[in-house]
Amino acid sequence: MVDTIHHVALSVTDLDRSAAWYEDLFGVVPVLTEESPSRRGAVYRFPDSQLMLGLVQHGAGRAPRFDPTVIGLDHVAWTVDDLETMDGWARRLEALGVEHSGVVETAVGAILNFRDPDGIQLAFYWDADPDLD
Repeated sequence: MVDTIHHVALSVTDLDRSAAWYEDLFGVVPVLTEESPSRRGAVYRFPDSQLMLGLVQHGAGRAPRFDPTVIGLDHVAWTVDDLETMDGWARRLEALGVEHSGVVETAVGAILNFRDPDGIQLAFYWDADPDLD
């Protein structure tokens, strides 16, 4: 049985820029870096969590901008405990100058959408009933 995600790895165009952005937003802690002629990468751990985030710059970093309509990743969403926490993330995004959707309530919770420097769609999600199967 699978019950959690160990890590998410995202392809980025500029590892240094993306690393700084994710470090500023989440306070992630670097645990591993790698470099080869074909790619550069870094792996981070979220504070007080086992969740890991990988950032990988392939080649010279000239990949096209992220497009959620292409087969593959549409977005990554992180769970928050309550609407108050969601509002706190909205304020943090604003303080960092990150454009976002604002908190959007849905039939089953609420979502706060935003993008990283490469346009990768990210979100915070609050599940109004986490016991739903």
